[in-house]
Amino acid sequence: MVEALQNPVRSPVQEAVSRAQVGARRLGSMSLVQRIVLIDDLRRGIGAEAAAWVRTSCESKGIDPDSNLAAEEWLNGPVSVLRNLRLLRRTLLKLAGKGTRLQTQDRNGCKTISVLPRSLDDRVLFLGFRAGVWLEPGVEVAESGPDAKTLLDREPGVAALLSAGNVTSIGPQDFIHLLFSRNRACVLKAHPVNEVLVPHLERAFQAAMDLDLLQIVVGGAQVGAELVSQEAVDEVHITGSAATYDAIVWGSGDQQESNRAANTPRLQKPISAELGCVTPVIVVPGVWSPRELRFQAENVATMLTNNASFNCVAAKVLVTSADWPQREEFLGALAEALAQIPTRRAYYPGAVERHASFCAAFPQAKLIGQGDQNNLPWALATGLDPEATGSAAFTQEAWCGVLAETALPGASPKDFLPRAVDFCNSRLFGSLSCTLIIDPRGAQEHSLSYEAALTDLRYGSIAVNHWSGLSYGLGVLPWGAHPGHTPRDIQSGVGFVHNTLLLEGVEKSVLEGPFMPPFKPLWFASHKNALKAARALTRYEEQPGLGSFLSVLSAGLRG
Repeated sequence: MVEALQNPVRSPVQEAVSRAQVGARRLGSMSLVQRIVLIDDLRRGIGAEAAAWVRTSCESKGIDPDSNLAAEEWLNGPVSVLRNLRLLRRTLLKLAGKGTRLQTQDRNGCKTISVLPRSLDDRVLFLGFRAGVWLEPGVEVAESGPDAKTLLDREPGVAALLSAGNVTSIGPQDFIHLLFSRNRACVLKAHPVNEVLVPHLERAFQAAMDLDLLQIVVGGAQVGAELVSQEAVDEVHITGSAATYDAIVWGSGDQQESNRAANTPRLQKPISAELGCVTPVIVVPGVWSPRELRFQAENVATMLTNNASFNCVAAKVLVTSADWPQREEFLGALAEALAQIPTRRAYYPGAVERHASFCAAFPQAKLIGQGDQNNLPWALATGLDPEATGSAAFTQEAWCGVLAETALPGASPKDFLPRAVDFCNSRLFGSLSCTLIIDPRGAQEHSLSYEAALTDLRYGSIAVNHWSGLSYGLGVLPWGAHPGHTPRDIQSGVGFVHNTLLLEGVEKSVLEGPFMPPFKPLWFASHKNALKAARALTRYEEQPGLGSFLSVLSAGLRG
């Protein structure tokens, strides 16, 4: 009896945290070279497990793993993680004195760092794209990244990591960020939707688990609450909803509101978070050819339908010009594009109820595609009043396959853009990411208005002419909400992850792509060779080489 009291049985969470403490102490003595070796070991582990990982993910979402639709799970899973590690490896080599300096510039009065393209493969795979990281006012470029000593001298510790269940790369990439950028060994609580993937993650990340740098636990909200409350946990990172953040930081029920009012948070630890967003797509008026109009309609349709719309970057509000002569034609083309994309299994809990609520709130919504109790039709509601303060479409992330459209005055980019920027900044919930679609003629003729829009949009990631989900997948762009949210009104969260360049003082990232690329983008829903290209890209990201690179091109160009 005395022995039992002296050695009480520990819960799985307590055991995991204890092992992570061992990993943190080990991390404190790891050199840059040892960290690079670990990255190489992780890349091999992920490459070996990738096919099984994707097959299980496809089965859980009702996707044929041998269909082109399965390319989503390759791209949103192993490819993103492998690319993250490859780019991080490049940064660590730079810190070791074996890399190249970043290019910097001043853009519309803002300090920016050019991060794409940085290599020949970037120029070929992302033909016509460029990307930059914009720094917060007052941050100098020289201060934006650590040197090797600063990185290695950061106090090691333990982080609790609460992951989302929609995209399988989220938890792994958040772990990679905390490990290499924050010097944290992690205890990852898998989301219940993704618990089926835990055996694959354990095998893929075996190299980190052998060093006690990663532990994985499963369970619901009670397990998450137990994890973040452990005394040995130094910081917390979550991906999810603002409601989850509030429950962790402020408590639940009446306690939450009283704590918030008194500014007495229940959680007394640093916390970073990537939360939801009502993601806008701003369509700037112009004179588009029929081909351009059809391409951009499919572009927006893909932004909505990828992963059955269970993405924090899924298009949710389309902002058009009421004075654009081609508005109705574009909306018709969008409906046609959606009709060509099969409906998907509503695998995420609560989707059926959220879909029904949206349709009840906006009875003008057009339902597109075959729907039943498992597969929900796409819903497109047009003509929403932009002045409708508190509209659910503007204030609540629907988290299912629905899209709302609203029109603002402005016949030209000069007249329309300031109104669209103000609407998105002031009326829509969240600040994670947005897309701005503008033809090159309008961008050139109204360059001052275009640059002002990029400067004024308060979003952590801005993608021009393409889906902001690409910013997530590229790995070279920090990913997170625009700075400024407070714990009392957290909205899209705080802090940046996917920060493979280990930058500090980040305000936003801007990705600019061609209005009409020469080849169909690999992530488009109608890409005819997406699965083969995604598998080839997985091999390339694991082990870059001429052969694997040519395989990506061969498959990707035949879309």
